[in-house]
Amino acid sequence: MPSESARLIQLDDLSALDIGDVVEQAQQRLGRRFTADESHFSRVNGTAGFPTDAGTWVRLSWRRPSRFDMRSWTGTEAAAAIRGVPRPQWIAAATWNDVDRAVIWKAEETSLAPAPAVAAVAEITIAPSLPDRWWADLMTALDTLADHTTDRIALEQDHLSRRIHEVYGSDIDTRVPDREWRCAHGDLGYANLTGPELALLDWESWGMAPQGWDAACLWSASLGVPEVAEQVLAQFSDDLSTRAGRLCRLLLCANTARAAKRTGRTSPLTTAMAEAADTLLAKLV
Repeated sequence: MPSESARLIQLDDLSALDIGDVVEQAQQRLGRRFTADESHFSRVNGTAGFPTDAGTWVRLSWRRPSRFDMRSWTGTEAAAAIRGVPRPQWIAAATWNDVDRAVIWKAEETSLAPAPAVAAVAEITIAPSLPDRWWADLMTALDTLADHTTDRIALEQDHLSRRIHEVYGSDIDTRVPDREWRCAHGDLGYANLTGPELALLDWESWGMAPQGWDAACLWSASLGVPEVAEQVLAQFSDDLSTRAGRLCRLLLCANTARAAKRTGRTSPLTTAMAEAADTLLAKLV
């Protein structure tokens, strides 16, 4: 069981809470014992992960009942239908209501990933050491995933149009034809990719999206290392050079511009995104 110093989890805007009792309940409900010295508590998304005595991995997450999103809550189970894409395999889950904390907990067991995540967060600032084979495997995985049929939605047309029009004006044609929608992971950053052996992690957001959405997300996550961003553009040019792929990149630029305006804070990526937006807008006219 995790040590006393490693049992804190962040809930919304509340201070970190001790969840030793939650961890114990997760072990009981799944019939597993967790390994203390290899547990992982994330400050990014308020989750915790534990290797088990069965050689598996358990991810502990939570939702407020008032903010319950069934699509994301069931993403990993639903992804069990996908074939040919390297990822940890879903095994079991336990869900329960914590009335005192006003939280619904979920303990989800999967097989272990074949390698560590490429980075601790989605965006990189140092070029990862990844073999050519890794990039080829990623292309194959995304191509295979794109052919999967689902009624899940990773990126809605209305959201793409609204956000682009808000930042760059309503004259831009943001419609993506039905033939240019593909199944996507939906949250493709370097924290959700393992290496040097590839696996795709965290399947809460997967579903249909415009062609190139995953590649665009990876491009955005690579901008802190320009040569890697250029590699992504070259590697996935078939998707990113389409109108749908350019709209996906423009949406990510809009998100960055909007965040900078809202917070009043900029970063080197703000400038890089603004320059990319100028190029994309010229090609989308």
